[in-house]
Amino acid sequence: MRARYLLLGLVLSALAAPGWTAEAAGSHKSHRDEAKQTSHHASQGMRRSIAVQGLGVVSARPDMAIIQAGVTGQSATAKAALDQHNVAMAKLLAELKAFGLAPRDVQTRQVNLRAIYPNRRREEAVPVPSAFRATGNVRIRLREVARLGDLLDRMTAAGINNLSGLHFTIADPAPLQDQARKLAIRDARRRAQLYADEAGVKLGDVLRIREGAAAAPMREFRAMTARSVQSPIAAGENDIRIGVTVLFALE
Repeated sequence: MRARYLLLGLVLSALAAPGWTAEAAGSHKSHRDEAKQTSHHASQGMRRSIAVQGLGVVSARPDMAIIQAGVTGQSATAKAALDQHNVAMAKLLAELKAFGLAPRDVQTRQVNLRAIYPNRRREEAVPVPSAFRATGNVRIRLREVARLGDLLDRMTAAGINNLSGLHFTIADPAPLQDQARKLAIRDARRRAQLYADEAGVKLGDVLRIREGAAAAPMREFRAMTARSVQSPIAAGENDIRIGVTVLFALE
């Protein structure tokens, strides 16, 4: 019996050996392929290159003004305050229409109603409002910057009592942005060439270009009261800024 079991074990071992050998050989081959791929990727990663940033800036006079204006109504009751606000807002919108502004350039942003309380006394359990104030804001886009002074005068005459902001912008910045992109690429190549010359190497092909947000100057945005609309206003120039990161090969 022992001899028979021993013989059977030898036969099974002989049958299993070829398959195991093939599997082992395939495993070794797979490891060799992975090693080759790793070596290939490593050689690519070790390719000599230089990454630089380029900046393109284009300045232009703004052709549109953005105005934030508001009207306020105050009365002893909430309804009276809202009615007063609605009358003032209707008068303002009518004046803006008469001025020639398109409906798409005038937008009501918000209407707020809040109670106004007198100085509370300690013995008062529930405070009672002394008045109500209704405030509404409108956002205006003026596409003729030269008419800004005239528009502000008319808005003041129409009853606005708050100018919360004014800034200048460019209605269609896309062409200027494309000019800035070209300047950014030229600036990146100039910097890369300078580094290559100083390092004694030759600049090669562009491997990658990535556009990133360039630090932009703060937009002019200032709060004003109705008393200050007669002050001189200068639109100046706006800067369009585009930044890029360019990876160059080194030969």
